[in-house]
Amino acid sequence: MSLRDQLMKVGLVSKKQAQKAEATGRKQNHDSKKNKELANSLDAAKQAELEKIENEKNTRKELDKELNKQRDLLVQQREQFYRARQILNSNCLNDKSAEENYFFEENKKIRKVLVTPWQREMLARGKLGIGRPQDDIDEYYIIPLSVAKIIQDIAPQRLLMLHSELDDLEEVDGL
Repeated sequence: MSLRDQLMKVGLVSKKQAQKAEATGRKQNHDSKKNKELANSLDAAKQAELEKIENEKNTRKELDKELNKQRDLLVQQREQFYRARQILNSNCLNDKSAEENYFFEENKKIRKVLVTPWQREMLARGKLGIGRPQDDIDEYYIIPLSVAKIIQDIAPQRLLMLHSELDDLEEVDGL
């Protein structure tokens, strides 16, 4: 005998009250199952949303890393450009009294710089080089070999001409 039957027999509850209590219990049981299913589907949706957010974060991080690499590369190139320009400006051997033209090639174009006879010989022997501090200005600097090697390492596009080094005993053609 169930608790319901016992309570009805004693007279504490009526048949209507017992049926109402049973219906309420069934309803609660049904609602709890429904809520569990809903909670499971919400958990799955939340999990999918969290995964989507996590993927977006990872994608954003990778994009940020790539942008930072590009930015760092640009900063490094800019620093090299300014460093090369500073080295060229501080080690320029151009002589204002030079009257001879020295012709050389830059990007399949013939360029010229004024040199002294001594500078012409040193350029031919590979003891001096020619550099350009900026692309937008047609100004060329005569620089010592040691400086030319430094420029070649940090900003090779700034070094326009450097002949192979010749010994002092070797003859230079045309001199």
